[in-house]
Amino acid sequence: MRIEITDGVIPAAEIVAEMKAGADGAVCVFDGIVRDNTRGRRTLHLDYEAYREMALEQMKALAAEAVEKFGVRDVAVVHRLGRLLVGETSVLIVVASAHRGAAFDACRWLIDTLKKTVPIWKKEQFVDGAVWADGEPFPEEIVVSKPAGQEGSESAGAAEDVRGLR
Repeated sequence: MRIEITDGVIPAAEIVAEMKAGADGAVCVFDGIVRDNTRGRRTLHLDYEAYREMALEQMKALAAEAVEKFGVRDVAVVHRLGRLLVGETSVLIVVASAHRGAAFDACRWLIDTLKKTVPIWKKEQFVDGAVWADGEPFPEEIVVSKPAGQEGSESAGAAEDVRGLR
């Protein structure tokens, strides 16, 4: 398994090549890239932050769970932090397996679960302002309540930051 958080460019082609083995019939790749717009707003760049130690531990656990749950041979999960420009890879997930169905299922499960549970946050910088992305809702069992009167406020501070990932 290759599980990393990096501040540098993710070498996607190199990682995919390293993952292939003779026993594999499929390698499924999710290459999450910065797009030039979100909901009609032109994107300048994204800034990613994380609670690194916890994020790495959770990413390792997710990779191990994917191998067990889907019966795939190997998994790579690499996420980049810092400022990323349009077209750059923010997250790469590679799943190697004897069968394509398991590889597709594991790859989809990994990116969806990572976005919902791993403490990595994305700030979107647009030509007309910036927002911390709401993304997937934070798991209900660990949501931090906002102070009274701050529901829906973009300036709710730390409570706002933990309500959702990406």
